[in-house]
Amino acid sequence: MKKGSVLLLACTLLLSGCGANSEKEIKPTPSTKQTIEQNNDINIEKLSTKIEVTEANGLVTMKYSLRNNDTIPANFTFPSSQIVDYTIKDEKGQVVYQSSKDLSYTQVITKSTIPENSAKVWEEQVNFADKKLPYGNYEVTANFVPSKVNEKDLNNGAIKPVSQTFSYHKLSTVNENGSKIIVKGENGQYEIKGTYLSDQDKIYYSVEDGHNTLVDETVLPIKIKTGSVNLLDFNVNVPKESLPINGTVTLVLYEKNKDDQVSKSMSITLQQFK
Repeated sequence: MKKGSVLLLACTLLLSGCGANSEKEIKPTPSTKQTIEQNNDINIEKLSTKIEVTEANGLVTMKYSLRNNDTIPANFTFPSSQIVDYTIKDEKGQVVYQSSKDLSYTQVITKSTIPENSAKVWEEQVNFADKKLPYGNYEVTANFVPSKVNEKDLNNGAIKPVSQTFSYHKLSTVNENGSKIIVKGENGQYEIKGTYLSDQDKIYYSVEDGHNTLVDETVLPIKIKTGSVNLLDFNVNVPKESLPINGTVTLVLYEKNKDDQVSKSMSITLQQFK
């Protein structure tokens, strides 16, 4: 009887121990739905944005690009057909153009997907000449406007806006003896582009106002030379304090002979001050 009681007690303790071990081994596991949701989360920090703004003859082209550097696709949802909201401000900070106010968009849910390690570009154009906007410096800000990414709500400003400044200036073109020079800019900051015909290895330029030399003799920077065709693309900077109150700022391109005398020259008006 005593042996039977001891045996019964041992079995009871053994079973209790097994039960305790079993309870310790049971661990909750995430559901399949939870696992899928976690794997579908986009890391906003891995989304990189960029804006590129160009202007030609008054036509401003704005390109906004977004790159998905994550390992899963980014599926964006938009409340309308608008993807990017472009805002243009003048030098005084006043808004002269905004996509959401100046354009009309279809009020329908829109989807756009950027695969992993890929990028997308959205482009919009504004004609400053048609809008009769004044010459000067402007700033473009691009704001990406999705409401969701991979079915999760996006807070406003989660993807930060990007900005870029640009200049809108009148172009002047000079054609002479096959050479074509295009000038853009004002108030001492000028962009020079075009072609100048010459077989000379060295070509020079200076800037004057009819009374004073504003930029001393400088070797003309040639971007590409093909035979006698010299492709130009450089900037001329004149200090504001040197600019005339009343007069014409002129760029002079010229060549020299063996005696170091000017043998050929071409004058291009940069700006008239009155």
